Amino acid sequence: MTSESYAESLEEVLKAARNIEPKRIEEKMVEAHPRQNLLRAAALVAVLSMIETVDERGLLGRKLGSAWSQDHRRTRMGSSNLMEARQKRATWR
Repeated sequence: MTSESYAESLEEVLKAARNIEPKRIEEKMVEAHPRQNLLRAAALVAVLSMIETVDERGLLGRKLGSAWSQDHRRTRMGSSNLMEARQKRATWR
């Protein structure tokens, strides 16, 4: 048994899947080695998981971050620390 990486085996499965005609897929699945079927299923799950993920890199900069980082930013900018800011009463609106 050769020691191939997960990425290499997925790459081979995806390359093989591109060259198969739709009719021959069912025939090939029956004849394939059980490991090949497992790798095919893993490749399918990997592709589907990549499709369903939403790119939220644009939202990362809008998040406040941890309490420590908020407190650090506030004190560096000359504001009161986070604990004092949270203890203040809300103003009338």
